[in-house]
Amino acid sequence: MMDGLGFTERPVVFCDGEGRLIGYSLLGALLEYSARLLKRSNAYFSTLSETVNDAVTVVDHTGSVICWNSVAEQMYGISKKDILGRRIGEHFNPEDLVVMSLLDEGRIIRNTYHRPRPDTHVLINASPIFGDNGSIIGGIASESDITHWVRLNDELTTVQADRQESSSRDTNPFARLSGKGKEINEAILFAKKAAGAAAASLVISGEPGTGKEYWAQIIHQAGLRREQPFIVMNCGTVPAGMLETELFGYQGGAYSGNDLEVPGKLEAAHGGTLFLDDIDLLPLELQSKLYDYLRHQSIVRPGGSTRIPVNTRIVAATTKNLQELVAGGLFRADLYYTLSVVLITLPPLRERKEDFHAMIHLFLKEFALEYQKPIPSLAPEVMLAFVKYNWPGNIRELRTVLERCTILCDDDLITLAQLPKHLQDLQSQLESKESAEPAPAKTKAPKTPLTESEELRLIEEALVTTLGNKSAAAKLLGMSRGTLYNKIKGGKPL
Repeated sequence: MMDGLGFTERPVVFCDGEGRLIGYSLLGALLEYSARLLKRSNAYFSTLSETVNDAVTVVDHTGSVICWNSVAEQMYGISKKDILGRRIGEHFNPEDLVVMSLLDEGRIIRNTYHRPRPDTHVLINASPIFGDNGSIIGGIASESDITHWVRLNDELTTVQADRQESSSRDTNPFARLSGKGKEINEAILFAKKAAGAAAASLVISGEPGTGKEYWAQIIHQAGLRREQPFIVMNCGTVPAGMLETELFGYQGGAYSGNDLEVPGKLEAAHGGTLFLDDIDLLPLELQSKLYDYLRHQSIVRPGGSTRIPVNTRIVAATTKNLQELVAGGLFRADLYYTLSVVLITLPPLRERKEDFHAMIHLFLKEFALEYQKPIPSLAPEVMLAFVKYNWPGNIRELRTVLERCTILCDDDLITLAQLPKHLQDLQSQLESKESAEPAPAKTKAPKTPLTESEELRLIEEALVTTLGNKSAAAKLLGMSRGTLYNKIKGGKPL
């Protein structure tokens, strides 16, 4: 009775685990349903592979490419029609392909630096694909192109080296550091002593923008390593998978079988200084490797087994309290105590108002020279806005504001119009408050008469605070400019 039925019209019987009949379907309907499921799964996978920003490659157990997304086309310049269904080794050296090693070794790879071609740098994630019986039936890899980042990092390293070489000609680097406060002078004293101890590691702490890298450069330039490299690495901006390679380098052979050798920042700074910014963001496992380097003065490149002697001074910087991180288990105690032979703490700008005069004058001279303009002066209301502002971005923010003002100002005078809006608004609020509530300024005399020496001291402080601007000083003291002139000339007490 079944012989007369077509092949696709034959019924397929379904039974449960105990052999009881639970249903049936025609073979044709079953095949059609399976085809729809397969088509739907392929649509999901195809859409997913085209949605991600990484190059996606999938090969079967023979190494034939069964998926090659548009990002891979752009990254490698190979179209889908030229690679799908063909062995991937036809376009790449099989020894340089991580995805091929998966077919033999079956290991999972996460955030690993790789160079599938000499001119291409990628971070790769790859996994083997297993069949029902546990055998490897293929491999899948996603690759993030970091070629641009690597080249930019190399360019920045070169710029840092050039800047260091130019600055090293200064016979007294510490002449560029000055201050009147106790904390800043203590920091300068520690920095001078650290410069003379070329082998000692040190930690520079301070809020963002306080100039930690600048101080590290000066310590390097004033020390015995001044003729050697000064290299910068920010632990917070390097991609997580690149940190180990950037710091310790890369030794070919572990993944690809080739002899590629890539020195890291520690080796590149050999004989000189490596500045590690945001050291608190270095993962714990790399903290362990850095501590190992400091103990043995040698490294083992990832992928290698040979110890390489390295003599690089470490200057670390952080915005955090490392002792608190150590107590919380977020930073290795052994690394902290090894790094912090000398600990320099930089005070924030809001605690250095007495140094405004020198800093503003220095920056205005620098930017006037850079932009070929006369050195501008500050309108009284601008100086008052500067004095009252809290400067959360510290010296970096002050430099940025003064550079902006130098570029925008006309007639050699910086006015409120050239300030960023938040500083303009601040001064407007202050003026409104003063007109509504004529409360005495901080340096304004109280109702009790002052002696002549006290009065002169207040005037001197106001002039220093306002960069010698008499109009701003008079406004700060709460008097007219004519009254201030009379006081300077020896007029009556306030």
